[in-house]
Amino acid sequence: MKTMIRNQNLQVATQLGMDADARRALARIEELAEEGEIGVVGRFMPDDGVSAHLASLGVVELVDETEFFRFSRIVIPYCGISPKKQKQWTAANVPLIDLTSPQVRRAQVSLGILKMETSTLFVIGRHSDPESKAICESQPNARVLEDTTDIARLYFAPRSAAVCQTTLAPRRIAWLSEQLRHRWRDADFTFLNTVSQSMKAREQALERQLANADHVIIIGRRGEASSDALADSALRQSRPATIVGAPHELPDLSDCKRVLLTAGGFALDDTVRSVARAIAGKS
Repeated sequence: MKTMIRNQNLQVATQLGMDADARRALARIEELAEEGEIGVVGRFMPDDGVSAHLASLGVVELVDETEFFRFSRIVIPYCGISPKKQKQWTAANVPLIDLTSPQVRRAQVSLGILKMETSTLFVIGRHSDPESKAICESQPNARVLEDTTDIARLYFAPRSAAVCQTTLAPRRIAWLSEQLRHRWRDADFTFLNTVSQSMKAREQALERQLANADHVIIIGRRGEASSDALADSALRQSRPATIVGAPHELPDLSDCKRVLLTAGGFALDDTVRSVARAIAGKS
């Protein structure tokens, strides 16, 4: 989609923002908020706009286990949690509502399947990302691998296997999985690619339009995996990219004739529209 705005051409990526699964999860917690006091273990989604929206509904995030008694329902966030911890809380009759992403569940199950073939398991992801932790903690002794330094430090394993965080850049996942595959040429390595199809679609939609962009605006949160992945895609083709969470964070675009707009996996529609309107006003 292209819209001419005065002397500026604003292009919007054909795939951006939340996918259907994320929208359903957000709609479900909105429904729960109308029924009683809701607490979330961690952040429901890694986006400041989502957190502000939930706070306006009375939903409390980052709830500690000692505070569960204050809430009528405890929600497991979209990124998931350790299955062991979830079983413990279920056994203790904690009123849990599981809103884990289907893609994260798939990665956890995939890691369990790989466990039957080998004892050395890895998750290609980010050490500090709650999603990577939730996937990794689904199996004892699994390890998160973030970069080639992590891979270089590994001890020899005759058989190993890996899955990946669902919101990483597909190109980065492919690169790191190949590094693992060639770490020891006499070892067996199995990789199940668990990146989400929506992440692939967002990256491909961005890359198709990059040639005609002077600057890329990514709506999301700095440090969030899907937003950072889109920024990396732009920079790979030498296009400047800025991640913004609100209109007031936009850079000066007055010298840019062609601005390409996209959004990470957790950006609200209202945020996307407000940023698009703000870009129109900066020409």
